[in-house]
Amino acid sequence: MSLQIEGKPRPLFTIAAILLIGLFIGISIRSLGYFWVMLIPNLFLLALTMTLLVVFLEKKEIKTPELDKYPFLSVIIPAYNVKSSIEKCITSVKASDYPGEMEIIIVDDGSTDGTRELLKEMDGVKLLLKEKNEGKAASINKGAKMAKGEVLACVDSDSYPEPAAFREAVATLMKDDEVGAVTCFIRVENPNSLLKKIQDIEYLTGFGFAQITSRAMEAIFVTPGPTTIFRKSIFMDVGGFDEQNITEDLEMAWRLRRHGYKLEYTPDAVSYTDVPGDIKSLFRQRMRWYRGKLYNLRKYSDMLFNPKYGYFGMFMFPLSFTAEFAGIVLSFSFLWLVLNQLSWTIQYMLSNLALRAPLLDLSTMVVVGASVIAMGLILVSPWIIAVYFSHEIGKKKFTIGDIPPTLIFLLFYGTFISFFYCISFFKEVNRSDYRWK
Repeated sequence: MSLQIEGKPRPLFTIAAILLIGLFIGISIRSLGYFWVMLIPNLFLLALTMTLLVVFLEKKEIKTPELDKYPFLSVIIPAYNVKSSIEKCITSVKASDYPGEMEIIIVDDGSTDGTRELLKEMDGVKLLLKEKNEGKAASINKGAKMAKGEVLACVDSDSYPEPAAFREAVATLMKDDEVGAVTCFIRVENPNSLLKKIQDIEYLTGFGFAQITSRAMEAIFVTPGPTTIFRKSIFMDVGGFDEQNITEDLEMAWRLRRHGYKLEYTPDAVSYTDVPGDIKSLFRQRMRWYRGKLYNLRKYSDMLFNPKYGYFGMFMFPLSFTAEFAGIVLSFSFLWLVLNQLSWTIQYMLSNLALRAPLLDLSTMVVVGASVIAMGLILVSPWIIAVYFSHEIGKKKFTIGDIPPTLIFLLFYGTFISFFYCISFFKEVNRSDYRWK
């Protein structure tokens, strides 16, 4: 999908914000010491994870009810320049074992790469061709208006639901009239590179352990774009997707809550999705996710610490942003460490050069590095348990080949992603243009 929203940049304010945050963290490091500045946010994240583990272990079993009759289902697939994946997506949807009547609506959002020509040749689908590119949200809204079904399944054009996904999700949706949407277990399609394998662990954990925990607290955070099931009457009642929002799936979840509707989840409804295969694509994706999250924080700030919204308002919503602010602190602190260590190393080498001593003694670095890794293992130990449980939930066998990407995910990936969040934070402070292409 493609969407561009003009921002209102304020570079001087942004530079001032960067300097102030850097100054604050620098003073904190000078007064408390680098060890404590790094340890405090990590201890906070550790306590948060331990809380989630307790909730997970006390959860109730998720059982999908049986329906005597399944309602008419309209599957809406927005498409924009997706010639490489759309045919596979439609084939996956057609392979569904959904027991009720089902229609497939493809909304082409002004594709120019041959996607619409390919779609015109496909049988068994209803095709809506738009001349003007307006973005994913607008495409789904147009598809929803022509849908005949009582239930809507919104599926990204690079996602591939398993045959049982719609049946399981719709059965979960229909058990309670107040449920507006059901989220699925999103998995990574064909994780054939190291970066994709790391994301596979991330998705397993996020949509396995974390999503089950969120459900237990009635605090599901997002209606994922790859595949989510909506009750059409509720979808239309809240006004459909926000067409000027770069994270419309996140915004919809919060809007459903504001209107008093429930969100559900079933791990038995599995859908696979393509994920970025290179750092540049991952960076663009996360910029959209994190900026959209910060944008929606401003839009839904009234829900923050609001007991009306239960654990979502009082726990999941505020702690989500607190955890990511901890990521900003860690990013600045890590940068300070690198620059400080670089300065020390240069001075050390120049001194040794003047004294004609050995240029570099690596023993201290080895000891410090080993200490950092040891502390990191202790801090991420609860996530080792979470990763294990998530493999169990996803019915995925853990093999020896999974060890390297898991270690990278646990020890380094969070710090790496925190830099993305840090950049997106300052882009949002600057009110830069919103782009989704």
